[in-house]
Amino acid sequence: MKKFFLCFILAGIFVQVSSAQTATLHINIANTTSTDCYLWIPYYSFSRDFLQKGEITLALDKQKTGSYTISLTQPVFINLYCDADSTHTKSLNYHFFLSPGDDVFFKADFNQKDNGIVVTGKGSNNNQPLAGNLIDIDLNKFNKDTLPNQVVAVINKQYNLNKKAFDTYSMKYKPSAAFIKSWQYNLQYYAPDVYYDFKEQAKYYVDKDAYHRNVASWNRATDSLFSAIKLSNDDALIADQYLGLLRNFLLREKERLWSASNETPDDFYKQWYNTNVEEGKKLFSDDMTNLLQEKIIHKYFTGKAAEYEYGVLFDGSLEERNPVNLVQIFERFKKQYPGSKYVEWFGPSIDSIAKRQQQTLSNEMVFVTDNGTKLNSFEDVLAITKGKTVLLDMWGTWCGPCRSEIEKNSHAIKAYFKGKDLDYLYIANYDSTNEKKWKELIAYFDLKGTHILSNEKLSTDIMGKVKGRGYPTYVILKKDGTYEQSKAGFPMKREVLIKQLEEALAMK
Repeated sequence: MKKFFLCFILAGIFVQVSSAQTATLHINIANTTSTDCYLWIPYYSFSRDFLQKGEITLALDKQKTGSYTISLTQPVFINLYCDADSTHTKSLNYHFFLSPGDDVFFKADFNQKDNGIVVTGKGSNNNQPLAGNLIDIDLNKFNKDTLPNQVVAVINKQYNLNKKAFDTYSMKYKPSAAFIKSWQYNLQYYAPDVYYDFKEQAKYYVDKDAYHRNVASWNRATDSLFSAIKLSNDDALIADQYLGLLRNFLLREKERLWSASNETPDDFYKQWYNTNVEEGKKLFSDDMTNLLQEKIIHKYFTGKAAEYEYGVLFDGSLEERNPVNLVQIFERFKKQYPGSKYVEWFGPSIDSIAKRQQQTLSNEMVFVTDNGTKLNSFEDVLAITKGKTVLLDMWGTWCGPCRSEIEKNSHAIKAYFKGKDLDYLYIANYDSTNEKKWKELIAYFDLKGTHILSNEKLSTDIMGKVKGRGYPTYVILKKDGTYEQSKAGFPMKREVLIKQLEEALAMK
């Protein structure tokens, strides 16, 4: 599914009603060769949509019509995306605000100006076309700016355009009270959300020295914008702009604290772990993600806002296959929010993690002498695998993409090559202080094969020689001592790797 980014979007609103009602969206798209459109429900998808509740494929019939019915107890915001053809050169991106009982009819024509959009039916007053400047704000041209002045000015200008358009829309279409309330909160959180997202991305684009030299200016702008809002605001959960800020904050605050653990360790460990650096490092290295995010939630959020942030935590950790402490965090969550829908939503996945954590190491999980910590070069590793065809996985316990690829592909590849004389070597990188977690995850993911806990020298040597640019990196080690990096890319195209492995096994 093609993703699309929105800098300003309408939101669902939490309105309590006695029972769920349905809302139906009828779609008719003229002059398209696409057989599908896509719907995205931001409130249900969190950040990663692990549960696949937020993304829906809507099939179009021969007349290019389709319909989607959803059971609602509250209004919800839905995005529609559709292509004119397979080239993706022309597309339609539209934003709906559906309330319980709505029956909205949407027509569009790719051959007409502005796609010839017509919206009728119950709830149409909340779903008329909006001015394009409400949706698109391109900040990419400011990516190299070393100071925030220009981007702040552009965001403030966009805010004023948004407010003016909202006032005009309200006068013209007389939308519902729920729609108006969601817009009011969207406007309130617009600038903090958009600036914070840009600023946190900018540090990767701006010259590193220049960014750090001016970081105080970037942070002052954040502090100024945040001072005008409530970061924990249950009432604002009606606005998707606020939900976007919550999702981003949990990620970016975690990253900020990672930096603080190195830059100001005394303050960091005292504030977040109530201990000294030596003891704090042990606690922190055991779990730099899940427990830290729980600490962030406790520090900044209460009530329904905290509940939503827990949903973001569970969604992200499950998508990245990070089971560390997740069962214990979920148990604490259930005690605090026993009636939360997230208990039902995430419970089965957490239960599955609890069962898998009972798995133990087996004799098919072989550890090199001294865990391989005394190996210092790629040649040392090749000497161990000489005469064998081996799939080498350069991974780390800390690496979300590594864990996800293992979960999605490891068992499938081993099943395909069962009995075909293919060996498996797992080298964990930058995990020298995480031996306990390393072995726990080997058992958890059932990683049958040979294992090495790499020192930094070995990691650097291997990645340099195979021209690896990040983790995970997969390498095919051949019987004759040669090797080649996987061409499967990321996310892995499994069939490409399988073909490479088959060619390696065919060598004599």
